[in-house]
Amino acid sequence: MNEEATGILDPIQLDLPSNQTPEEPINTHNLKCDFGKHKDKLYTRIPVGYLKWMINEPGMFPERKAIARAELKRRGTIIPSLDISGHALDRASLRLLDRWKHREDQEQGLHAWLEGQAKEALRTGKESQPGKRIHNGVWFVFEMDGEWPVLKSVYPA
Repeated sequence: MNEEATGILDPIQLDLPSNQTPEEPINTHNLKCDFGKHKDKLYTRIPVGYLKWMINEPGMFPERKAIARAELKRRGTIIPSLDISGHALDRASLRLLDRWKHREDQEQGLHAWLEGQAKEALRTGKESQPGKRIHNGVWFVFEMDGEWPVLKSVYPA
């Protein structure tokens, strides 16, 4: 079976339909993922988190990233400027809870507060090692090799 019949793309070559130019948006409706835990699933059925992971994964083929980005755009999903891992949120809830409770803006939840602190650390924090910054007495550990940074951990200085 050829790629057009199966909807599975060659990982190296994005085979656009003959009537679609590379500048036009990618139509994801009949495209199937060709790898991983969602292999053979339509991109329209793949969870948002997995599509975001595909875009931010440094070793991912650019064609796959383009398809994932097109599908997120079709869904109206905003691509983040920063991602926070579950581990970082857990560490914040254990190690920084008092800081969060005693902040000025009492309307912010822990995740929103941590995201703001992490973005501020990226902008103004002092970098001690690649991906590790100190800001307001807290160490922020980022993974920086994707399209956007991922906060991996936090701990008091």
